Amino acid sequence: MTLSYRDLFDREKGRQKIKAQITTQHPASSYGQPVIVLEDGGALDLMSWVTMDYRVERFAKKEEGLLRQMGLIA
Repeated sequence: MTLSYRDLFDREKGRQKIKAQITTQHPASSYGQPVIVLEDGGALDLMSWVTMDYRVERFAKKEEGLLRQMGLIA
């Protein structure tokens, strides 16, 4: 999937795009809860999602169910 975010330290830069995956097969996932994993292998946490204004820009059909489960798409 593709996400976008705003850099907290450079607001003039505009939205930046980054590739990510959604999975339940990551150490940060517990009890089958999906997590978003960034390119560096780290899980995206709620604080970063909110403060950096992350958005889902594009996703594959196979990711749709997990994104809905997380409430990130309608």
